[in-house]
Amino acid sequence: MQVFVAANFLQVTCARVPQLPRPGEIVLASGTHSEAGGKGLNVALGCRRLGAEVRALVGIGRDAPGDGLIALLHAHGISDTHVHRLAEVSGMGMGFIGSDGQNCGAVFAGPNLLLDAAHAEQAQADIGASDWVYGQFETALPAVQRCFELAQAAGVPTLLNPSPWQAIPDALLVLTQVLLVNEVEAAQLLGTPLPADGDLAALAQGMRAQVDVLWSRWPGRLLVVTAGHRGSIAFAPGRSPWLCPAHAVDAIDTLGAGDAFASGLIMALGQGWQDDSAVLAAALQQATACGALMASCAGVLDALPSRATLAQFTSGRPEPEVRTLAASSPAIGPAIKPAS
Repeated sequence: MQVFVAANFLQVTCARVPQLPRPGEIVLASGTHSEAGGKGLNVALGCRRLGAEVRALVGIGRDAPGDGLIALLHAHGISDTHVHRLAEVSGMGMGFIGSDGQNCGAVFAGPNLLLDAAHAEQAQADIGASDWVYGQFETALPAVQRCFELAQAAGVPTLLNPSPWQAIPDALLVLTQVLLVNEVEAAQLLGTPLPADGDLAALAQGMRAQVDVLWSRWPGRLLVVTAGHRGSIAFAPGRSPWLCPAHAVDAIDTLGAGDAFASGLIMALGQGWQDDSAVLAAALQQATACGALMASCAGVLDALPSRATLAQFTSGRPEPEVRTLAASSPAIGPAIKPAS
């Protein structure tokens, strides 16, 4: 597979704290960690580790972190053809990780927001040669939209993770075939609070009416909602939702778990997802395993699953059964197989 990522780069520093600070509170950290990050970079490296050829559009600074990003891409066999130095200082991220694995943080996007449609057009050939184009909202929207326009013209499917959340412009939404959101983003997307309690079935049932409204204004093919320890749900027009429970793991660090999920989903969807429930079920299983593996490890880049670590994680571990919302429906989809 070849994947093109409308990516971003942040030099991320995280502090481990006993609990997430409240407004006005200063807490004593037990340690700090600094590494390259950003949703787009995580997904680019995640897909690469799972076996994809990856091309990434990135805006960086004329600084040491920018130099480090180029070296990192080279080390993973990713070309820097579409890396653009657009400012003096690269993007930065700052986060807190609580003892329960929960996290919060802030992002300075910097040159990531200086990418534009012209930068995307320089990547037209690589976009057209891809099997998937992925975008997210830590990158300038004009660049993401142009990438998706070029993908649509070439018949390449697109996956959008609208995070950090902002309203999705209609012009971008209509170019998106797959939407991937967490519970917070799903509530914003659907314009309604979601059930905080209950199992996956209750969550899916509580979303169905609003998802039906979404289909009336979005010609997309798939909405995937991640729900943390509960698992994930996939909606498709005219179909009963698919429910995939989560793996039971001790969450050490949930940073990047959603990006690992996205990488696993893209790689497993491949080309057969549109009309094959078994392919979709297996994709949810693989994505769920990637997210769980990530959450059970400290750090981000070093923890992104590879084919080998994914196989080791799932070996001998019961696979979550993917079921449709109807209680009488049988489990669907094969056991998870690492991407090849």
